Amino acid sequence: MKDTENKQKQRKFLEEYSNTLDLKASALAAGYKKQTAVANIRNYLKNPAAEKELKALCERKAGHLEICRGYIVAGYLKILDWALSLDDNGKPNDAGAALRALDGIVKQTGLEISRSAANPLENTLQNPEIVTNIKGLDPNKI
Repeated sequence: MKDTENKQKQRKFLEEYSNTLDLKASALAAGYKKQTAVANIRNYLKNPAAEKELKALCERKAGHLEICRGYIVAGYLKILDWALSLDDNGKPNDAGAALRALDGIVKQTGLEISRSAANPLENTLQNPEIVTNIKGLDPNKI
């Protein structure tokens, strides 16, 4: 019974998360307790089966929906903001998630980083408005 209830929560979470990209709100909507929601979901998302199920769910939805890049970038910005916010010990919540979010932003905006150029961010600085939208990021210090 408990296992079935847990699977239902996980499916509900994946459905909500695929719609909103809001980790905490999706976990709460799925029925996880407020105190342990993020930790439980973080552990669940490390499971390759969960990742595969989420990817399949997103691909199925994307097959009949057109999602604008701005919406996706906004979701990545939420993830980035959460991942870089400090936990009770004064450390970022999840530096790995922050890097993955930045990678997602770069891919969605179509910006490329030239490794061979003298200034490796020359191409991205031609379109700086996305850079200035990231809270606390100074494009001159990249």
